Order: sequence, then C-alpha cells, then structure tokens
Amino acid sequence: MGQILVLNENRLEREITRNILSEGLESAEIVLASEEESAIRLLREGDVDLLIADVPRFDLRRCDMLAQARQVSPDTPILVTSVGVRADIAPHVWRLGLQDYLLKPCRPAWLLAAVRALKRDASLVSDDREQQRRERYLKLLAEQMRVFCYKKCTDVAKDYLDSLHKDIHNKSVIRFQVLRFAEGLMQLGDPLGTAVQMKLAGIMEKFKLRFDQQAQKYDAYLVLKKMLNVIFDVFAEDSSYQVGSQQRMLNYIDRNIKDGISLDQAAEYANMSSYYFSRIFKKITGVNFITYVTDCKIEVAREMLVDTDMPVISIAYELSYSEANYFSKAFKRKVGMTPTEYREIHCGGKAV
Repeated sequence: MGQILVLNENRLEREITRNILSEGLESAEIVLASEEESAIRLLREGDVDLLIADVPRFDLRRCDMLAQARQVSPDTPILVTSVGVRADIAPHVWRLGLQDYLLKPCRPAWLLAAVRALKRDASLVSDDREQQRRERYLKLLAEQMRVFCYKKCTDVAKDYLDSLHKDIHNKSVIRFQVLRFAEGLMQLGDPLGTAVQMKLAGIMEKFKLRFDQQAQKYDAYLVLKKMLNVIFDVFAEDSSYQVGSQQRMLNYIDRNIKDGISLDQAAEYANMSSYYFSRIFKKITGVNFITYVTDCKIEVAREMLVDTDMPVISIAYELSYSEANYFSKAFKRKVGMTPTEYREIHCGGKAV
C-alpha cells in the first residue's frame, strides 16, 4: 500500500499505531516520526502516501505544521488523531483542508477503515484525465450554484457519476474519485459560513466510512444530493442571497418531488392562488404542474430501477405513490413499458 508516515510525540502510541497498521494492511511501509521537522522532511522527499498526525491540541505551532505539510505535499492525504470533542476539532480540520480525523481513543478497526478510505493510490493521483473530469464537473456545479438552480446542480452531480461509472469498472477507483468529488462539493460550501461547513463535514465524515455507498452510483448520488440540500437550505432561508421568485419556486418543487408535492402546496409556497400559479408555472416551464411532477418522478424511478435492487413496490412508495399499480400505469404511459419490463431490459432483471 505504499508508505504511511506516523507523526506522534508519544513513543508508545507510535508503536501501537505501527502494529495496528502492519497487522491490518498488506505491503504497507510504516515510517515513524517523533518530530515535526522530520515529518516535513519526509513529505518533501515525496515518498509518503499518507500522513497520520497526532495533534494533542490545535495551537499555532501545530496548525502551522499541518499547513506546511499541505504545502510541501499537497497530494498526500492527512489523517489527524486528537483528544477532545468533535465540535472543537472539526472546524480546525476542515479549515486547514485536512482529509479526515479520528477522536482518541479509537478502535483499531476505525483507524484501519479511515486509512483505507484515505490511502492515496499514486496511479490515481497522477491520472490527469480523471482530475480534469472532476474539476470540469465541479466547475459546472459552481456555475449552477451561483444562479441558484437546484435541479441543474443535481443533474450535474448525476451526470458526473454516470460518466464515472461508464468509464471505470474498478470499485476502488470509483470510491477514490467519488470521495474527491464530494470533497470538492464541500469546499464549494465554504463561503456559506461555519454552520454549513460543519453540516457538510458531518456528511463527509459518515460517507468516508461507508464503503458500501461510495461505489454504488445511486447511494453516492443521494449523499451528494444531501450535501446540495444543506447548501440550498441557506439559499432558501437567507434573504441576502437574491434568489429570484421564479427560481425559488422551482427549487421548492424540485426539492420536494419525491414527497408528493401537490399543486395547492406549491401555490401556497408561492403565495398565489392555485389557478394563477398553474398559469404562471406553465408559462415558465412550458408544461402544466402535474405533467412536470410526474415526468420528474418517472425519471427518478428509471434511475432507481437500474441503479438499485429496490423492489418496484418500494420505489412506488418512495415516490409517494399510494398504490404500486397506479405507479406502474403512470410509468408505462410515460415510458411505454412497465417498471419490471424496464428493469429486465436495462439490467437483466434485478430483484423486484
């Protein structure tokens, strides 16, 4: 697994960490450092694939050291271990741009899981094509965030995952790239304040430990969508973000599609009568409200049928259809076949 550098002033803790890593990881070279200067020197030489830095307290000296580590070896992930509570440590970790942290004492399994999630694969880091793909989609995402368009933001996230899964079949590669994309999305939320940063950091913290989600396209999409919802909560609630009334209305509808939003609910949110809202909505979108909501639901259903093993009846309930038969009829009217037929054609008949 390459070289892992362990920086810890406590000799006993250094040895314990080395033993855990040596027993849990194959072909990993564990290098120990007791002093910050030695760690920086090793990072500068360029052979370190992961730095595990113990930080007893985030004073000026240690923060400067971590910032210097990031500067001399920007591609090397940094995992911090520290004593304290999450609310005190997380802001320092994310402000310094570090990848992850663990609160001590931590179980060996937690340490190994965090290391496996962060371990840099040199072939991936040097893959300019993947980096360019990620940066291109993050740029598109930032552009849609600046105009407060929720649906186009979720479409960009979806398109990125589709592109990734189409071109790459190695799950470890997919995991690496998806985590990097999610980190990029988290950074887009930095200007929105500490509260948003903390919420996004919390989502990322859980996502990094969920190996079952990272390589599953739909599960990863739900995590990215959850992060976008945190960001768009701010746009919806803070009047200082000048979201146009039409875009605010569309965002509300698009964010509540799966919840079975009704015409009356949307009209009430827009502070209009249902009749006037219907006219305005069709003028904006070119279709009536019911058609728009149904089309969006069917599109989500198509993704779930292909990208999950969820039974058809569960998909119907997930999309707020009270009866599976009604969902199947609505799906067939739009797609030309039943949900079961669609799944069989596109993925060989997953469990229904």
